[in-house]
Amino acid sequence: MEVFLKEIFGSRMTTDPFELEQYTKDIAYIPPILVRLLAKPWPRAVVQAEESREIACLMQWAFQKRIPVTVRGGGSSAYFNSVPVQEGIVLDMNHMQGVGAVHMAGKAEEPAVWVQAGTTWYDADERLRRQGYTLRSYPTSAPAATVGGWISLGGFGIGSIRYGPLREQILGVRAVTAGGEIAEVDNPGLKSEAEASAGGGGLCFDDFFGMEGTRAVITEAHLTVRPFPEKEAHRVLAFRDVRPTGRMIQELGQVSSVFNVHFSSPTFVAALHKKGYASELPQERYCLAVDLAGRQTEVEEALRTIRREVQVLGGEVLATEAGEAEWISRFKALRLKQTWPSLQAAELLLPVEHFAAFEEALTKLAKQKHTVVVTYAHLVSPETVLLMVLFPSDELNTLRYLGDLSFISRIYALGKLYGGKPYIIGLWNTSYLSDIYTSKELKRRWERKQRLDRPNILNPGKAYKAPFFLSRSVFRLGMGFLGMLCPFVRAGRESDA
Repeated sequence: MEVFLKEIFGSRMTTDPFELEQYTKDIAYIPPILVRLLAKPWPRAVVQAEESREIACLMQWAFQKRIPVTVRGGGSSAYFNSVPVQEGIVLDMNHMQGVGAVHMAGKAEEPAVWVQAGTTWYDADERLRRQGYTLRSYPTSAPAATVGGWISLGGFGIGSIRYGPLREQILGVRAVTAGGEIAEVDNPGLKSEAEASAGGGGLCFDDFFGMEGTRAVITEAHLTVRPFPEKEAHRVLAFRDVRPTGRMIQELGQVSSVFNVHFSSPTFVAALHKKGYASELPQERYCLAVDLAGRQTEVEEALRTIRREVQVLGGEVLATEAGEAEWISRFKALRLKQTWPSLQAAELLLPVEHFAAFEEALTKLAKQKHTVVVTYAHLVSPETVLLMVLFPSDELNTLRYLGDLSFISRIYALGKLYGGKPYIIGLWNTSYLSDIYTSKELKRRWERKQRLDRPNILNPGKAYKAPFFLSRSVFRLGMGFLGMLCPFVRAGRESDA
């Protein structure tokens, strides 16, 4: 194996245990006992690709040898999406960086650009700005998240309320199939008949979005972009109660010049205040950071509309400086870890009409558990919010940390009651697959995976089926036991103190 990989990648291949260890984890801490039970995260080798031809050679060889390949970008998720579950090889995409020249393309003759998959969204935007353009949307983890990675995870984030999910902003994708064929697949809804390519490898456009790198290796994306807006405005709205906050979020979803809406719960703001952050936000208020972009007349009219609605709902529009400060800090949500170094989290897509009711129910659930829960969210469509729920845990206390996992399952169960579902699957959320898809959808997904990757070598163990200990019945039993264990662990810890 080493000889073959050296021939392709040269010094960009390693089997050094010290270097391999960096690829056995992502941003979330997972107790080693749980990792050993459910995964084999140590790769046999890591390779860093610089061009599609190298990836094609690797995949042809891995397909023949039945060796798993896990694609890794920024590793900025928390669900083991880019961590091996069955050893094999990690394909590091971070050397595949670059942004092409902006040109007009697609049915609508829009500005567009080819971006290599290993480019971070932050770098892509910086390079676009030199050409007089900017991204339509990007994740809150833009400084670390790569273009290929965010496509693979679904693509909801900043700008989604204005331009839709990432799938609706991409004209085409270049990729390498599981069998090693280089292919280009166009978005049938955005490319003209004259522009559309024949594709290849049996891939279709839907095989990339939210599939977590299990059907092909994305190498480049043809992104639509936007010129700099004529006018931008950033404001923070503050409310005493979550009900008018939820109503305001719904209203903002109907304002055409809204580019982003970010929600911060009072507990989230309080946690930031403890470390001296977000001083511009008032305590004990539900805050909405609203970002507008467009023509000057449109933005000014939107500001007047927002002020009227805020007044009707009994809220307050803070000083302009507060909005500017929040915009500058849009990539820094995880400053929270300075308040609580050990955090556990659940991430949901939730109907906006049920957002306020869910927040109220979550607050009650947190009180029952005697813990603090903080939430922040983005409005990603007029109908949907992407909500992050976090609470403090203790990595140094394995029993407590495991016990706290049961609270995550209760959060997802609560979300389901209000029409929500987990946003990302990876390995750790495979237990919730039946909450996300119907049995027919799960069957179709697996059949499609087998058609494209029969030996199941691309990122195996993710997104389709749960391993035994995460299967529905076993998982429920385990979470029930951990839920009963957690109060005793907490009580013991408090008595020791």
